[in-house]
Amino acid sequence: MIAALSSEEGMPPPALTPALFRRQGFGPARLFESLLAELDGRPVGIALLTRGYDSQSARAGLVVEDLYVEPSSRRRGVARALVAAAARLARAGGGAWVAWHVRRQNLRAQLFYRSLGAAAETVDIMGLSGEALDILARE
Repeated sequence: MIAALSSEEGMPPPALTPALFRRQGFGPARLFESLLAELDGRPVGIALLTRGYDSQSARAGLVVEDLYVEPSSRRRGVARALVAAAARLARAGGGAWVAWHVRRQNLRAQLFYRSLGAAAETVDIMGLSGEALDILARE
């Protein structure tokens, strides 16, 4: 499902393989939590979550890193159920918020998130990786 999400967004295939998913997503040192949605006993959606912290509110929360529902199961409440489950996990862990990023060209996702009551923030996500990260890390 993560590969399908990347494909739908015009991205290259993700580095997250099934073996990495098992190794990094389970156990005491897991890097992320995953939620799996089923309809009629069949997996149809997934959400990957990481923990986050907001210094403005001085509160922890959860970041929805990936949210995907297979096309034939959309508009059946699956994505809403996944985000609601993330909200329950955030609250159960003492968190005060759930956040995510959405690509500017993904208007369908933006409309869905607004239907949940989400408000858009005016920030740009920036990051370092690869050689740029290595160069800075050597300083």
